[in-house]
Amino acid sequence: MESDMKKDADIGRRLGMLNHLILRSMEKDFQSELMRISAANGYVLFYLHEHREDDVFQKDFEENFGITRSTASKIISLMEAKGLVARASVAGDARLKKITLTEIGEQMRKNMIAAKDKMEKRLTAGFSAEEIQQLAEFLLRMKDNMSV
Repeated sequence: MESDMKKDADIGRRLGMLNHLILRSMEKDFQSELMRISAANGYVLFYLHEHREDDVFQKDFEENFGITRSTASKIISLMEAKGLVARASVAGDARLKKITLTEIGEQMRKNMIAAKDKMEKRLTAGFSAEEIQQLAEFLLRMKDNMSV
């Protein structure tokens, strides 16, 4: 009976559909005439801001976002071309490139906060604070399950 419930719930497909809707909405909200920015770029901007006191490298993006080396490299290169991030060599190891947020990137991040808050409110409309906390815990457990 339990396996039938899991099968009928189709959690992966539902999460995939929700993710698609979120990304589409965010990309629509975050586009401007001067610079088109993807949701993935937004995640990187927020990550860099949150870790501004740390040395952040490409490997950190790969691990945090669960993406391949080539995907991380492409995202960082495109963001660097847009002036959102900068790469700098690390003393003692020229192969390592520290990734930092530029002033343009920080301004873009600030502009995105209101749209992000709007999205969170939209996603959680009709949920109690307790339900939101429980959902967050479930999603973290799912992420952990997929990391094994």
